[in-house]
Amino acid sequence: MKRKGIAGVSLALALALPLTAFAACAPQDPATDGDGGTTEELPLTPDYGIADQQYLYGLCYLLEERDYTGSPFTEDDIGVEVQLMQNLGVRTVRHWIHCTKYMLDKETMDEEACETMHAVLAACEDAGIVNIGMNHHNFNNGMSTVGKLRRNMVPGSDYILWLEDYYTTWYHLASEFPEVQYWEIDNELNNPDFMFDAETNGRFTSEEMAAIATDMLWYASRGIHDANPDAVAVMGGLTERFGLGNSDTENGDPSMQWFLQAIYDNIASGEYGRFYATQGEEQSSLDPDDYFQVVNWHPYVWDLTPLDEDSFVEKNNAIYAVVLENEGKHKKVFLSEIGFSDFGRGQTVAAQSVTNLFHAVSTRMPYV
Repeated sequence: MKRKGIAGVSLALALALPLTAFAACAPQDPATDGDGGTTEELPLTPDYGIADQQYLYGLCYLLEERDYTGSPFTEDDIGVEVQLMQNLGVRTVRHWIHCTKYMLDKETMDEEACETMHAVLAACEDAGIVNIGMNHHNFNNGMSTVGKLRRNMVPGSDYILWLEDYYTTWYHLASEFPEVQYWEIDNELNNPDFMFDAETNGRFTSEEMAAIATDMLWYASRGIHDANPDAVAVMGGLTERFGLGNSDTENGDPSMQWFLQAIYDNIASGEYGRFYATQGEEQSSLDPDDYFQVVNWHPYVWDLTPLDEDSFVEKNNAIYAVVLENEGKHKKVFLSEIGFSDFGRGQTVAAQSVTNLFHAVSTRMPYV
Protein backbone atom coordinates (compact mmCIF):
# COMPACT_ATOMS: atom_id res chain seq x y z
CA MET A 1 0.00 0.00 0.00
CA LYS A 2 1.50 3.31 -1.10
CA ARG A 3 0.14 6.08 1.07
CA LYS A 4 1.64 9.52 1.48
CA GLY A 5 -0.89 11.04 3.85
CA ILE A 6 -0.26 11.58 7.57
CA ALA A 7 -3.82 11.22 8.82
CA GLY A 8 -4.68 8.21 10.91
CA VAL A 9 -1.16 7.38 12.07
CA SER A 10 -1.04 6.40 15.74
CA LEU A 11 1.47 3.80 16.90
CA ALA A 12 3.26 3.08 20.18
CA LEU A 13 6.63 4.56 19.25
CA ALA A 14 9.26 6.42 21.23
CA LEU A 15 10.42 9.93 20.36
CA ALA A 16 14.14 10.38 19.75
CA LEU A 17 16.28 11.98 17.07
CA PRO A 18 19.78 10.48 16.72
CA LEU A 19 22.06 13.51 16.35
CA THR A 20 25.34 11.58 16.32
CA ALA A 21 25.24 10.32 12.74
CA PHE A 22 25.29 12.74 9.84
CA ALA A 23 24.55 11.88 6.23
CA ALA A 24 26.64 14.13 3.99
CA CYS A 25 24.80 13.72 0.71
CA ALA A 26 24.72 15.57 -2.58
CA PRO A 27 21.87 14.93 -5.02
CA GLN A 28 22.99 16.23 -8.42
CA ASP A 29 22.64 15.39 -12.09
CA PRO A 30 25.76 13.28 -12.68
CA ALA A 31 26.18 14.85 -16.12
CA THR A 32 27.05 18.26 -14.69
CA ASP A 33 29.32 19.75 -12.09
CA GLY A 34 28.33 22.26 -9.43
CA ASP A 35 28.89 25.21 -11.78
CA GLY A 36 26.82 23.91 -14.67
CA GLY A 37 29.74 22.60 -16.72
CA THR A 38 30.03 19.03 -17.91
CA THR A 39 32.04 16.45 -16.00
CA GLU A 40 34.25 15.91 -19.03
CA GLU A 41 35.72 19.37 -18.39
CA LEU A 42 36.83 18.48 -14.87
CA PRO A 43 40.34 17.14 -14.22
CA LEU A 44 40.24 13.66 -12.69
CA THR A 45 41.64 14.56 -9.29
CA PRO A 46 39.99 14.73 -5.84
CA ASP A 47 40.17 18.52 -6.07
CA TYR A 48 37.10 18.33 -8.28
CA GLY A 49 33.71 16.67 -8.13
CA ILE A 50 30.07 16.80 -9.24
CA ALA A 51 28.40 17.24 -5.86
CA ASP A 52 25.76 19.90 -5.24
CA GLN A 53 26.67 20.77 -1.68
CA GLN A 54 23.49 22.65 -0.90
CA TYR A 55 22.28 19.18 0.14
CA LEU A 56 25.31 18.46 2.29
CA TYR A 57 23.80 18.60 5.77
CA GLY A 58 22.00 15.38 6.65
CA LEU A 59 20.71 13.31 9.53
CA CYS A 60 20.01 9.66 10.25
CA TYR A 61 16.38 9.17 11.37
CA LEU A 62 15.54 5.87 13.03
CA LEU A 63 11.78 5.52 13.02
CA GLU A 64 12.18 1.93 14.23
CA GLU A 65 13.56 3.10 17.57
CA ARG A 66 10.19 4.51 18.54
CA ASP A 67 9.23 0.94 19.42
CA TYR A 68 11.65 0.77 22.30
CA THR A 69 9.93 2.78 25.06
CA GLY A 70 6.26 2.46 24.16
CA SER A 71 5.69 6.22 24.13
CA PRO A 72 2.63 7.38 22.17
CA PHE A 73 3.53 8.53 18.65
CA THR A 74 1.01 10.59 16.66
CA GLU A 75 0.81 12.44 13.38
CA ASP A 76 1.58 15.64 15.29
CA ASP A 77 4.88 14.15 16.46
CA ILE A 78 5.94 13.57 12.86
CA GLY A 79 5.38 17.23 12.05
CA VAL A 80 7.26 18.34 15.16
CA GLU A 81 10.25 16.14 14.41
CA VAL A 82 10.47 17.16 10.76
CA GLN A 83 10.20 20.81 11.80
CA LEU A 84 13.05 20.23 14.23
CA MET A 85 15.14 18.81 11.41
CA GLN A 86 14.34 21.85 9.30
CA ASN A 87 15.38 24.12 12.16
CA LEU A 88 18.71 22.26 12.33
CA GLY A 89 19.32 22.92 8.64
CA VAL A 90 18.89 19.29 7.58
CA ARG A 91 18.62 18.86 3.81
CA THR A 92 18.79 15.07 3.49
CA VAL A 93 17.53 12.30 5.77
CA ARG A 94 18.74 8.71 5.85
CA HIS A 95 15.79 6.58 6.91
CA TRP A 96 16.29 3.03 8.15
CA ILE A 97 13.78 1.08 6.03
CA HIS A 98 14.71 -2.49 6.88
CA CYS A 99 12.79 -5.15 5.00
CA THR A 100 12.23 -7.08 8.23
CA LYS A 101 10.41 -4.07 9.70
CA TYR A 102 8.28 -3.09 6.71
CA MET A 103 7.73 -6.49 5.07
CA LEU A 104 6.23 -9.75 6.26
CA ASP A 105 8.19 -11.73 3.70
CA LYS A 106 10.09 -11.01 0.49
CA GLU A 107 6.88 -10.09 -1.37
CA THR A 108 4.40 -8.90 1.28
CA MET A 109 4.42 -5.46 2.89
CA ASP A 110 3.42 -4.77 6.51
CA GLU A 111 0.70 -2.21 5.84
CA GLU A 112 0.62 -0.67 9.31
CA ALA A 113 4.37 -0.15 9.47
CA CYS A 114 4.43 1.18 5.90
CA GLU A 115 1.68 3.68 6.67
CA THR A 116 3.82 5.35 9.32
CA MET A 117 6.90 5.42 7.11
CA HIS A 118 4.89 6.92 4.24
CA ALA A 119 3.76 9.67 6.60
CA VAL A 120 7.33 10.49 7.60
CA LEU A 121 8.57 10.44 4.01
CA ALA A 122 5.72 12.69 2.91
CA ALA A 123 6.46 15.19 5.70
CA CYS A 124 10.10 15.28 4.64
CA GLU A 125 9.13 15.81 1.01
CA ASP A 126 6.84 18.66 2.01
CA ALA A 127 9.72 20.22 3.95
CA GLY A 128 12.03 20.04 0.93
CA ILE A 129 14.17 17.33 2.52
CA VAL A 130 15.58 14.58 0.27
CA ASN A 131 14.71 11.02 1.35
CA ILE A 132 17.39 8.33 1.44
CA GLY A 133 16.36 4.78 2.36
CA MET A 134 18.76 2.21 3.80
CA ASN A 135 18.10 -1.51 4.29
CA HIS A 136 20.78 -3.81 5.69
CA HIS A 137 18.61 -6.82 6.48
CA ASN A 138 17.54 -9.72 4.27
CA PHE A 139 15.31 -12.78 4.30
CA ASN A 140 17.26 -16.05 4.61
CA ASN A 141 15.05 -18.78 6.06
CA GLY A 142 15.06 -17.68 9.67
CA MET A 143 18.78 -17.19 10.18
CA SER A 144 20.36 -13.86 11.15
CA THR A 145 18.74 -11.23 8.96
CA VAL A 146 21.94 -9.15 9.07
CA GLY A 147 24.26 -12.02 8.08
CA LYS A 148 24.77 -13.24 4.52
CA LEU A 149 24.99 -16.65 2.88
CA ARG A 150 28.37 -18.08 1.97
CA ARG A 151 29.03 -17.76 -1.75
CA ASN A 152 28.35 -20.98 -3.65
CA MET A 153 28.12 -20.76 -7.43
CA VAL A 154 26.84 -24.31 -8.01
CA PRO A 155 23.62 -24.03 -10.06
CA GLY A 156 20.57 -24.11 -7.80
CA SER A 157 22.60 -23.45 -4.64
CA ASP A 158 21.03 -21.79 -1.61
CA TYR A 159 23.29 -18.80 -2.28
CA ILE A 160 21.93 -18.22 -5.78
CA LEU A 161 18.37 -18.69 -4.52
CA TRP A 162 19.12 -16.18 -1.74
CA LEU A 163 20.31 -13.63 -4.31
CA GLU A 164 17.06 -14.09 -6.23
CA ASP A 165 15.13 -13.47 -3.01
CA TYR A 166 17.34 -10.43 -2.38
CA TYR A 167 16.36 -9.01 -5.78
CA THR A 168 12.68 -9.65 -5.04
CA THR A 169 12.90 -7.98 -1.64
CA TRP A 170 14.48 -4.84 -3.06
CA TYR A 171 11.99 -4.77 -5.92
CA HIS A 172 9.07 -4.67 -3.52
CA LEU A 173 10.71 -2.17 -1.15
CA ALA A 174 11.41 0.27 -3.98
CA SER A 175 7.93 -0.30 -5.40
CA GLU A 176 6.29 0.47 -2.06
CA PHE A 177 8.25 3.66 -1.38
CA PRO A 178 8.58 5.76 -4.55
CA GLU A 179 9.12 8.77 -2.26
CA VAL A 180 12.64 7.48 -1.61
CA GLN A 181 14.98 9.09 -4.11
CA TYR A 182 18.13 7.24 -3.06
CA TRP A 183 18.40 3.63 -1.86
CA GLU A 184 21.47 2.56 0.14
CA ILE A 185 22.18 -1.12 -0.43
CA ASP A 186 23.05 -2.73 2.89
CA ASN A 187 25.46 -1.12 5.35
CA GLU A 188 29.22 -1.32 5.89
CA LEU A 189 29.76 -4.07 3.36
CA ASN A 190 33.38 -4.52 4.46
CA ASN A 191 32.60 -4.70 8.18
CA PRO A 192 32.59 -8.26 9.61
CA ASP A 193 30.03 -7.09 12.19
CA PHE A 194 27.52 -6.96 9.30
CA MET A 195 29.14 -9.13 6.65
CA PHE A 196 29.30 -12.55 8.34
CA ASP A 197 28.04 -16.08 7.68
CA ALA A 198 24.33 -16.15 8.62
CA GLU A 199 24.38 -19.91 9.05
CA THR A 200 27.44 -20.30 11.31
CA ASN A 201 28.06 -16.71 12.50
CA GLY A 202 31.60 -17.28 11.22
CA ARG A 203 33.77 -14.70 9.51
CA PHE A 204 34.41 -14.36 5.80
CA THR A 205 37.79 -13.52 4.34
CA SER A 206 38.19 -10.07 2.82
CA GLU A 207 37.98 -11.62 -0.66
CA GLU A 208 34.78 -13.49 0.22
CA MET A 209 33.20 -10.32 1.61
CA ALA A 210 34.02 -8.40 -1.56
CA ALA A 211 32.61 -11.15 -3.79
CA ILE A 212 29.32 -11.33 -1.87
CA ALA A 213 29.07 -7.54 -1.78
CA THR A 214 29.51 -7.31 -5.55
CA ASP A 215 26.65 -9.75 -6.07
CA MET A 216 24.44 -7.94 -3.56
CA LEU A 217 25.03 -4.58 -5.20
CA TRP A 218 24.07 -5.84 -8.66
CA TYR A 219 20.99 -7.83 -7.60
CA ALA A 220 19.70 -5.03 -5.35
CA SER A 221 20.39 -2.32 -7.93
CA ARG A 222 18.56 -4.34 -10.56
CA GLY A 223 15.58 -4.79 -8.25
CA ILE A 224 15.51 -1.10 -7.36
CA HIS A 225 15.62 0.07 -10.97
CA ASP A 226 13.13 -2.50 -12.22
CA ALA A 227 10.72 -1.14 -9.61
CA ASN A 228 11.55 2.55 -9.97
CA PRO A 229 13.79 3.63 -12.87
CA ASP A 230 14.11 7.11 -11.36
CA ALA A 231 15.59 5.88 -8.07
CA VAL A 232 19.35 5.96 -7.47
CA ALA A 233 21.31 2.98 -6.13
CA VAL A 234 23.87 3.84 -3.46
CA MET A 235 26.68 1.56 -2.33
CA GLY A 236 26.22 0.46 1.27
CA GLY A 237 28.65 2.65 3.18
CA LEU A 238 32.12 1.17 3.64
CA THR A 239 33.98 1.76 6.90
CA GLU A 240 37.01 0.94 9.00
CA ARG A 241 36.01 -0.27 12.44
CA PHE A 242 39.17 0.98 14.14
CA GLY A 243 38.92 4.42 12.58
CA LEU A 244 39.69 6.07 9.25
CA GLY A 245 42.98 4.69 7.89
CA ASN A 246 43.12 1.79 10.38
CA SER A 247 42.27 -1.71 9.17
CA ASP A 248 43.51 -5.30 8.99
CA THR A 249 42.72 -6.59 5.50
CA GLU A 250 44.70 -9.81 5.91
CA ASN A 251 42.52 -10.84 8.85
CA GLY A 252 39.14 -10.09 7.32
CA ASP A 253 38.87 -6.43 8.31
CA PRO A 254 39.58 -4.77 4.95
CA SER A 255 40.36 -1.12 4.39
CA MET A 256 37.97 0.98 2.37
CA GLN A 257 40.53 1.47 -0.42
CA TRP A 258 41.28 -2.25 -0.68
CA PHE A 259 37.61 -3.22 -0.62
CA LEU A 260 36.54 -0.63 -3.17
CA GLN A 261 39.29 -1.78 -5.52
CA ALA A 262 38.26 -5.42 -4.99
CA ILE A 263 34.69 -4.58 -6.04
CA TYR A 264 35.95 -2.79 -9.15
CA ASP A 265 38.19 -5.78 -9.95
CA ASN A 266 35.22 -8.13 -9.58
CA ILE A 267 33.11 -6.01 -11.93
CA ALA A 268 35.91 -5.83 -14.51
CA SER A 269 36.39 -9.61 -14.40
CA GLY A 270 33.12 -10.24 -16.23
CA GLU A 271 32.16 -12.94 -13.73
CA TYR A 272 29.51 -10.89 -11.92
CA GLY A 273 26.56 -8.69 -12.85
CA ARG A 274 23.96 -11.10 -14.17
CA PHE A 275 21.16 -13.38 -13.02
CA TYR A 276 23.20 -16.50 -12.39
CA ALA A 277 20.28 -18.90 -12.75
CA THR A 278 19.31 -17.75 -16.24
CA GLN A 279 22.20 -15.79 -17.78
CA GLY A 280 25.71 -16.62 -18.91
CA GLU A 281 28.93 -14.64 -18.59
CA GLU A 282 28.38 -13.05 -22.00
CA GLN A 283 25.52 -11.11 -20.38
CA SER A 284 27.57 -9.88 -17.42
CA SER A 285 27.66 -6.14 -16.81
CA LEU A 286 31.08 -4.48 -16.74
CA ASP A 287 29.59 -1.07 -15.93
CA PRO A 288 29.97 0.03 -12.27
CA ASP A 289 26.85 2.18 -12.66
CA ASP A 290 24.82 -1.03 -12.91
CA TYR A 291 26.01 -1.91 -9.39
CA PHE A 292 25.96 1.53 -7.74
CA GLN A 293 25.44 5.05 -9.01
CA VAL A 294 26.74 6.69 -5.86
CA VAL A 295 29.81 5.62 -3.88
CA ASN A 296 29.48 5.74 -0.11
CA TRP A 297 31.66 5.37 2.96
CA HIS A 298 31.70 6.07 6.71
CA PRO A 299 34.95 7.88 7.62
CA TYR A 300 34.68 7.65 11.40
CA VAL A 301 37.56 9.18 13.34
CA TRP A 302 38.03 7.97 16.91
CA ASP A 303 40.68 10.50 18.00
CA LEU A 304 39.87 12.26 21.26
CA THR A 305 41.18 15.58 19.95
CA PRO A 306 39.34 17.87 17.50
CA LEU A 307 39.21 16.53 13.96
CA ASP A 308 42.43 17.20 12.01
CA GLU A 309 41.08 18.57 8.74
CA ASP A 310 44.27 18.03 6.74
CA SER A 311 44.52 14.36 7.71
CA PHE A 312 40.80 13.82 7.15
CA VAL A 313 40.88 15.30 3.64
CA GLU A 314 44.04 13.41 2.67
CA LYS A 315 42.63 10.02 3.70
CA ASN A 316 39.26 10.59 2.01
CA ASN A 317 40.95 11.84 -1.16
CA ALA A 318 42.89 8.58 -1.33
CA ILE A 319 39.62 6.64 -1.31
CA TYR A 320 38.08 8.84 -3.98
CA ALA A 321 41.20 8.41 -6.12
CA VAL A 322 40.25 4.70 -6.41
CA VAL A 323 36.92 5.75 -7.94
CA LEU A 324 38.57 8.08 -10.43
CA GLU A 325 41.20 5.53 -11.46
CA ASN A 326 38.65 2.78 -12.09
CA GLU A 327 35.79 4.77 -13.60
CA GLY A 328 37.65 7.51 -15.45
CA LYS A 329 34.97 9.99 -14.43
CA HIS A 330 33.73 11.87 -11.41
CA LYS A 331 31.05 10.16 -9.35
CA LYS A 332 28.95 11.35 -6.46
CA VAL A 333 29.98 10.29 -2.97
CA PHE A 334 27.83 10.07 0.14
CA LEU A 335 29.16 9.95 3.68
CA SER A 336 26.01 8.32 5.02
CA GLU A 337 27.37 7.97 8.55
CA ILE A 338 29.77 10.22 10.36
CA GLY A 339 29.67 11.66 13.85
CA PHE A 340 31.51 12.17 17.13
CA SER A 341 30.38 10.79 20.46
CA ASP A 342 31.18 12.97 23.45
CA PHE A 343 32.24 9.82 25.36
CA GLY A 344 35.92 10.29 26.10
CA ARG A 345 36.02 13.51 24.08
CA GLY A 346 33.63 15.71 25.97
CA GLN A 347 31.02 17.89 24.34
CA THR A 348 33.37 20.74 23.43
CA VAL A 349 35.72 18.54 21.39
CA ALA A 350 32.81 16.67 19.82
CA ALA A 351 31.16 19.90 18.71
CA GLN A 352 34.43 21.30 17.34
CA SER A 353 35.00 18.07 15.41
CA VAL A 354 31.59 18.40 13.74
CA THR A 355 32.43 21.99 12.76
CA ASN A 356 35.82 20.94 11.38
CA LEU A 357 34.23 18.03 9.50
CA PHE A 358 31.73 20.12 7.59
CA HIS A 359 34.29 22.85 6.94
CA ALA A 360 36.66 20.29 5.44
CA VAL A 361 33.98 18.65 3.30
CA SER A 362 32.39 21.88 2.08
CA THR A 363 35.68 23.59 1.16
CA ARG A 364 38.01 20.75 0.12
CA MET A 365 35.96 17.67 -0.83
CA PRO A 366 33.76 18.73 -3.77
CA TYR A 367 32.90 15.14 -4.65
CA VAL A 368 30.75 14.76 -1.47
